[in-house]
Amino acid sequence: MKQIGCVTGILALSLFAGAAAAGEANGLAAALRGTVENNLAAFNREDVQATMRTIDTKSPQYTSMQQALPDEFAAQDARTELVDFRYIGHDDEFAVARVRYKTVDPSDEQFKANILDTITLFHQEGGVWKYWGNYVLGVELVQ
Repeated sequence: MKQIGCVTGILALSLFAGAAAAGEANGLAAALRGTVENNLAAFNREDVQATMRTIDTKSPQYTSMQQALPDEFAAQDARTELVDFRYIGHDDEFAVARVRYKTVDPSDEQFKANILDTITLFHQEGGVWKYWGNYVLGVELVQ
């Protein structure tokens, strides 16, 4: 009888640990998605400072983004929306998601609306999840 109680206890503990891990992953996925949504909202407002606050200052892309955004905002009126967000996983330093964005620019007849499919890395800075980098998997032109 002691063995059955011990096995039942171990099984219950395993189920609890699995549920806790799933809850943690769901919370992390929600935080990462929030980073994406905050970034897109700032980008669509053409707010350079708010957009940059969603990017880790140690990211290899930070300086180039900071330099490019003012010119990009001045040159076009692009609007980007989140099409799909899928949390992939994390380790002790980075988190990864597959993110798809749709970008349109109704003010520019030359601009081709597109859906950008990316693997996106996130990193915590000051306890806040921020973009580390986007790596393009593909681009689909849309009508």
